Amino acid sequence: MADMSDHEQYQRIIDLLSANELEDVMERVGNLLITVSGAQSAAILMWDADLDTFADRAYVGDKQKDLRALTDAFVEAYDIEGFDAGDVELKVEDLLENEDITLPASLLKNLGDVYLLTAINQGERRAFVLFTGAELPAVSAVEEAIAPYPIALALARGWESKELQRENERLRSQYEEIEDKTSNMEEQTRKLIHDITARDAIRMKHLERERLVYWISNAVRSSVHIKEVLDTTVEKIGATFGVSRCLLLRPHDRLTELDVFEYTQLNVASVKEMFHSDMGRDFTIKALSKETPENIEDPDHDDRTTYDRGFLKEMSLRSGLIVPLVMRDQVLGALFLQDTTVSRDWSIDDISLIGSLADNLSVAIENAELHQERERQAVMDGLTGVFNRRAFTEALHKEFERAKRYEHTLSLIIVDLDFLKKINDNFGHMAGDEAIRAIGQVLRQSSRSIDFCARYGGEEFCLLLPNTEIDMAEQLAERLRRLINEIEVEGYGNISASLGVASFPLHCDSADDLFHKADEALYCAKQGGRNCVKVSTAQGSGHKSGESENTSEIASEITSGGAPDSTPEIVTN
Repeated sequence: MADMSDHEQYQRIIDLLSANELEDVMERVGNLLITVSGAQSAAILMWDADLDTFADRAYVGDKQKDLRALTDAFVEAYDIEGFDAGDVELKVEDLLENEDITLPASLLKNLGDVYLLTAINQGERRAFVLFTGAELPAVSAVEEAIAPYPIALALARGWESKELQRENERLRSQYEEIEDKTSNMEEQTRKLIHDITARDAIRMKHLERERLVYWISNAVRSSVHIKEVLDTTVEKIGATFGVSRCLLLRPHDRLTELDVFEYTQLNVASVKEMFHSDMGRDFTIKALSKETPENIEDPDHDDRTTYDRGFLKEMSLRSGLIVPLVMRDQVLGALFLQDTTVSRDWSIDDISLIGSLADNLSVAIENAELHQERERQAVMDGLTGVFNRRAFTEALHKEFERAKRYEHTLSLIIVDLDFLKKINDNFGHMAGDEAIRAIGQVLRQSSRSIDFCARYGGEEFCLLLPNTEIDMAEQLAERLRRLINEIEVEGYGNISASLGVASFPLHCDSADDLFHKADEALYCAKQGGRNCVKVSTAQGSGHKSGESENTSEIASEITSGGAPDSTPEIVTN
């Protein structure tokens, strides 16, 4: 093994690192190993880490035929999975002592000692060098001799340079191929551009309309907030079709009320309020009488229109389209699309699409009305038209919490029809229903908008009075008693009712207690002769309206199972 001065070593390192081409690097590495180790020949095998296989090869020195055969045998026997990089950059081993790699004896006889150098860079194997010769120095001596040289680094740089060259060649080849194809396609592209541009506008138009149909269909299925749906719908229809205005006219209670939903383009005046005028009402009546779409032309040139031309001119109409919303032969409303700058000829496709949208809106309106009716039925009493017990219970707790928070008064009147069983037994349940219905009507007509009237059950009604002192509640209860007493049921005659009154905070400190106090007063009214008003006291008793009599004795005797000493006089009109 040759000895080298520091200067020679330095020159060899510079020589090794100055090579850029992979073939040149591999040759210099082979020559360096032959010089340093005293070997006769060397084979350099590059390792492709991406493919986990051997790649480029180079052979340096004598006996290259045998060296190639040795290299093939090594590649065949090498265990790819058994490799462990460790922390070294250059690892030398004697292949004759490697039990995992078996080489032909004939090759070993011709080549002598066979050493394997594994070049490792950044923890990855980069190359393998097989070098052979007669009586090679010890492995440790070889490792020490080659340690100063950046063999792994030089091979790694050469490999990366080679890979870049290959990639550049591949890209250049692809580029030339693309150039050829591009030149052939340019003419075809130019021919297609015109068609694509023309079709794109049509496609976008259809796409926007498909989105509109999808949105409206989805809104119809998923929402019962019909006003929000209709507000957004007229905006989307107006924007999609590019009209100056889009209106939706929705009547209520035979046109006594009219909802108008409107979309207008920028700088186009609103005409929403015009439809609440007499001319607007006449126009709406006429528009809702049509069951098929109707095209309205410029009123300045159309003498055949059946609509008020002055009203159309006041809206600056140049052309319009009215599409009715029909569901089961009933017109629920109408779409009114307007152009104020140009006269538009509505195509059959446009009219058909808007008609389809109108059908979806008809479904939405009907569903919303059914939903509102179900919500109303859930809280209303079917016989009397007042709220039911469930709605009253919610209102009682809600109003009580509000009264408690803001330190307001809250009064409650409980009304109970007298002798309902007698009416039903002697004159039939129809007569009993008539009496209950009549009481409900009296309570509805006699209460304020902030009051809450409900049928609690059977012949019992509740009237919740926010912001009402006990004196006012008692006066109202007395007036209700008189009005009920004036009701006449056929066959039975005049009916009567007993009423109990309680108030917060005078009589209670909870919602349930308020009801209990009023119910307790009602019980006293029943026991006190019926057809009278009783007001709760702090002790849970009441007094007859218009009298100062304390009924606590009645309540206590009832509670203990006794009876009053004398039958109380029934108060009548």
